[in-house]
Amino acid sequence: MTYKRANGVLHLDCFTPSRYAVGESIPPKGTLMVDPVSTDFLSGQQALPEEIVELLNKQKLYENMALYCRGMDRKDVETMKSTFWPEATDNHGAFNGSAHEFCEWAYQGQKTSEHRSHHYITNTLIEIDGNTARRETAVVYVMTHPAANRIEMMGGRYRDFCEQRNGQWKVLRRTVIFDYAQTFPAIADFADVFGGIPATSRFGGLYPDDPIYETQW
Repeated sequence: MTYKRANGVLHLDCFTPSRYAVGESIPPKGTLMVDPVSTDFLSGQQALPEEIVELLNKQKLYENMALYCRGMDRKDVETMKSTFWPEATDNHGAFNGSAHEFCEWAYQGQKTSEHRSHHYITNTLIEIDGNTARRETAVVYVMTHPAANRIEMMGGRYRDFCEQRNGQWKVLRRTVIFDYAQTFPAIADFADVFGGIPATSRFGGLYPDDPIYETQW
């Protein structure tokens, strides 16, 4: 999206509402006219419009969820914890208690079983009420067990109650809702799929050895 200011009016390359006075020149098609009063936020003189604030907060809440998934899949325990407030709780079925303790429990569990986890989040619905938010996130969770040559998959949802403190959104209460489960008897070799993925390809790993932790991307 691009911004252009002309005669005190901000033009956003987006869409054009029908709101012009008689005799007023109409801007080029594909621009959004925004009143100067609501655009002073670009110079820091006025607060952001409520709609923009809500969108920014929803983006922060979505990234909080995505960051949790990265931490879990890479078994980066500090990243996992960073998405919860210190007193947060997590009901994961097999674990129900402190969210930070759950992160440690999941981290240690991977060290024992040597499984790999893969969280794929899909539909996300967020309702914001002041400094709190209710977030429902659909997830497909795949756990691979190389030693057992077995794959387990679960479909479910994260029901999160989140709170904003000093501009930061984190989870205060989480409940995992289980919708379905499935198992697969064997793990395919990368060389046997998609015409053969070469051994020189980049493969996922755990913190700090996964490619996302490299300095140069």
